[in-house]
Amino acid sequence: QRVAACAALEPGVVALSASQLLNNRVCVHDAPTFTLYRGRHEAFDAREAAIGATDVNLVQDAPLAACVFEVRRRAAGALGFEANGKALASLLEKRCFGCVVTAPEVHVVSLDGVDVVARVVEVRVEADDDDDDDGGGGDDDDAYRGRFGASTTAYVVADAAAPADRAVALRNAVPVPPRRDPADSVDVVCSDEEVFPVRRALLRPCLALTAAAQAGRGIHDVRPSCAVDVDCCTFDRVLLYLQHARRGEAFKFDPTLAPELLTASESLKIRGLEDCCRRVLGSFDERVRKAPIRYSEVVERNARGGKTDPRGETWLVLDGMVLDISRWLGEHPGGDSIIPEQALNCDATVMFELYHVSRQSFLYLREFYVGELHPDDVASVPLPNELPPGGDGGASPGFLAELRRHTKWRLKVEELEFPTWKSF
Repeated sequence: QRVAACAALEPGVVALSASQLLNNRVCVHDAPTFTLYRGRHEAFDAREAAIGATDVNLVQDAPLAACVFEVRRRAAGALGFEANGKALASLLEKRCFGCVVTAPEVHVVSLDGVDVVARVVEVRVEADDDDDDDGGGGDDDDAYRGRFGASTTAYVVADAAAPADRAVALRNAVPVPPRRDPADSVDVVCSDEEVFPVRRALLRPCLALTAAAQAGRGIHDVRPSCAVDVDCCTFDRVLLYLQHARRGEAFKFDPTLAPELLTASESLKIRGLEDCCRRVLGSFDERVRKAPIRYSEVVERNARGGKTDPRGETWLVLDGMVLDISRWLGEHPGGDSIIPEQALNCDATVMFELYHVSRQSFLYLREFYVGELHPDDVASVPLPNELPPGGDGGASPGFLAELRRHTKWRLKVEELEFPTWKSF
């Protein structure tokens, strides 16, 4: 919001106009907090949160190429009010210059002594150089805000829903140019028949879709749609990567999604995403031991040092998985003492079931996994000495089934490398 000094106000007081109250969703008795605008705004993407990236990001506001306003009179008046469209657009350009404009905020300007309410119905970000040969258009088809600058053009259209006594008949108005030609987008059909309209420029890193990305340039025949052997959920995550790569930003995701994203990147031939997934999986492969781990080693490691000894280790057995939580123990939400007291040197699966109601905990297991317990030792691992009520008999079959469904990444018996002995 543009701020102007007012001598009539007390120091530290900010007065808002009626339109500013509406745009900022502020009621009369609210006490909002204002901060100095520095060209960026906080953004939280629910799609990214769904794949484990829960950071609130600072997003740079892009310059606008165009802004479309829908206009009507502020107060009822005589029928047949006409307004010069170019003059009205010029007033709005002056009013919004230097500001961040957001749909669907409203502005009030006065033309020929009549107050006109202009509501933002569409913003179009400026085209980047990489898009010039694509017919123009910004990087974000879903843009809802941006910086109104010297190169931004305002367009006005009449509010068709306005009552007759508030309607504005526009003359000499510049028509709103059409949006990007549909040929600039490709309908990507996923393996489950869901369709994603995607900009060709965004598909350029997908070497398998080169024909679609280059459509209309005389290199390949125009292909308005293309099929991919990737389900819609995974492809949506691939799109998130492509958007991050285009903006030059790091792509963060839950490590448990790496295998499916790697498969998708190999299918679509996206080298950058493939490298990203392999870095995640590489750390997993280097950490996990292919040889089965004996129960005696787990007990020995847990006996090294104490809880306060930095050389101490904390290894758990969970449904045959061996987990090293030594570095994470101090971050455990339940405290750093409950696990050493109740879950060491035993099958802690039942404790995990009883104390972790949310299945969100499953997502962390891959980070602690170091290998599988030796098959010969699985049956001899005891249950915890003191079981809470409901824990008799170990973990429930239903919980075990769900745990195994969330840990398909663990080594299978046929993948284990058993030591071989030769006699001479």
